[in-house]
Amino acid sequence: MRTRSLGRSGLTVGELGLGTWGLSGEGYGPVTEEAAWEALTAAAEEGVTFFECADAYREGKVQELLGRLLREHKHEGFTVCTRLGIDRASSPPRKRFGRAHLTAACDASLQRLGRGWLDVCLLHNPLLSTLQEGEAWEALERLKEAGKARLIGASVSSAEAGRVAVKLGAEVLEVPYNLLYPEVLHGLSAEVSAGQVAVIARSPLSYGLLADTWNASRRFGDEDHRLYRWGPADLARRVRQRESARFLVHDAVGSLREAALRYVLANGLVSVTVPGPRTAAQARQNARAAEGLPYLPDEDLSALGRFLREAGVDA
Repeated sequence: MRTRSLGRSGLTVGELGLGTWGLSGEGYGPVTEEAAWEALTAAAEEGVTFFECADAYREGKVQELLGRLLREHKHEGFTVCTRLGIDRASSPPRKRFGRAHLTAACDASLQRLGRGWLDVCLLHNPLLSTLQEGEAWEALERLKEAGKARLIGASVSSAEAGRVAVKLGAEVLEVPYNLLYPEVLHGLSAEVSAGQVAVIARSPLSYGLLADTWNASRRFGDEDHRLYRWGPADLARRVRQRESARFLVHDAVGSLREAALRYVLANGLVSVTVPGPRTAAQARQNARAAEGLPYLPDEDLSALGRFLREAGVDA
């Protein structure tokens, strides 16, 4: 697998990583611990070196599995990104970005992972006001000063929040970025480039839509977040938008899944993307999605903007 620089950190990582929310069983329906472990080990066998997680996923169980993976590989060559700031001990769960909570969450994460530091420590989707107030960021800086976090930053969902994080000194940003939702990273391109900020591209398959395994008639289970995220009309619109990009599948690009991941990697600002498999087979498919170059032909990238605009995608 090709590697990329993680911003200005001096670290290099495999360009195709793995996001673990899907393995938690909390976003898309139940996943057994055995299936989650098989997906993690399959990814490692395929050359994946970057794993993204959160202490809130399955109440820390996903971190425990990652700790097991690290031990089996003697901690060599792996980079783990951990998001902190969601308190699962409260009912219902809520965001908490105070210094005491973040410090305790970091310490618990270190214990589960079996490490003395977090490679990458991010605030877990804080509000813009949370970043502006400063306490959460100061907590991250204290963790770095104490040697508990090597790189710090934030997972954000808007360009405005990303700009604030960069001004605060974020070394890493995690943002949603895919064929159908490119606007956040595009809106941050100047700041990211100028600051040599590492970018983790999450949701590269748009919650499975770009994996191209279902159509607008798909009905999601009660434990699948997509049931509540997309109504029937919205889902139908998104499927139509997906179809507008199907021309990317030809020659060396064998599927829309591959095209979607290659689109993300064609952006040089991206350090790593973290598709989230639920099975070992999906983990292998994702890891093998961009084996040849170019990621996408120049003529396809040039034509893509027009196709997406015609489909109603705001780039």
